[in-house]
Amino acid sequence: MKTIEHYKTITTERLLLRNVLLTDAPQMYQWLGDEATAKWLSGTLSHSIADVENRAIKGYFWQDVVGTKKYGIALRGTNKLIGSIDFRQKIDNRTAEIGYVLTPVQRGQGFMNEAIGKLLKIGFDELGLNYIWLSHDIDNIQSRHVAERLGFKQRETPDSQGHLIWSMAHEWYDNQK
Repeated sequence: MKTIEHYKTITTERLLLRNVLLTDAPQMYQWLGDEATAKWLSGTLSHSIADVENRAIKGYFWQDVVGTKKYGIALRGTNKLIGSIDFRQKIDNRTAEIGYVLTPVQRGQGFMNEAIGKLLKIGFDELGLNYIWLSHDIDNIQSRHVAERLGFKQRETPDSQGHLIWSMAHEWYDNQK
């Protein structure tokens, strides 16, 4: 069975989803060192580029997890990192979760819709998944807008951590094409 791990690099019209490199640390610091963005992630603010290199890149992006692919989101023309996206595939029940973050300067330009849209296509059309879901803090309005624009459906109540859960079924995706 094909998994997301078979997709080392993914291209879209404007983006390149690729492995994160140590040389990406200054760009990653733009969101991991930004208090308004870090609060939606682990809540831990990075205080230096070295902190990003050690904790985020070496401690997270370079740690392999079965069924998970962690991508940096880079602009195709410049290869400059503007965000990151994870695809966590659950092979036993044919579902996946997508997690994402974008640098504050790049928000509102449709980059996240483009990246998630491509992962939806791969997940449903090539990996044969039944559902793909994402979640965000109930107060994170920007992430809510991403889910709404892409046609995800919100679960009625937040989970125990105060996150809204959004899902996309394969048949809903097919109806949107």
